[in-house]
Amino acid sequence: MSIRLKTTLAAAALVATGAAASAADFGHPSVVVSKRPAESGVQVGTLSCRSPGGIGWILGSDTELACDYKPIGARHPVDAYLGHISTVGVDVGATGPSVMKWAVISHSSDIGPGDLAGKYRGATASATALIGGGANLLVGGSGTTVSLQPLSLEGQTGIAVSAGYAALTLDPV
Repeated sequence: MSIRLKTTLAAAALVATGAAASAADFGHPSVVVSKRPAESGVQVGTLSCRSPGGIGWILGSDTELACDYKPIGARHPVDAYLGHISTVGVDVGATGPSVMKWAVISHSSDIGPGDLAGKYRGATASATALIGGGANLLVGGSGTTVSLQPLSLEGQTGIAVSAGYAALTLDPV
């Protein structure tokens, strides 16, 4: 099978799983995605999310997250969120605790409580053999023009591999 055909099939599978996951997320309001590129904004802080780990069920997984927003220059996080990340695609194995971090980009330095709440969607991939890592290419934002840097880095323990579509929902605590 040629590389072009493999790439086309992989893209079609990702789009199909994304449509299924979007249909499953219908009950939670969507977030307006800013049309401006992230480069026009300024990094105002970081969002850190922790997961207790879990088991992948071959075609996907659901994981609860505890997240904190920390402004640049602050000594301690100032805003807490409960998160939920759903993955649709290949997800096989079990992982221990993991941590994900994003840069928070905004067109204003006036970020208030709850301004990061909303839905973020995109591609995800990770591999773990005792220790490992992954990346989440998620885009979204809120009505206050806040967005997460599209790429997060993740560290985790366990034995697992996953790739597919991910939907992250953040709700203020």
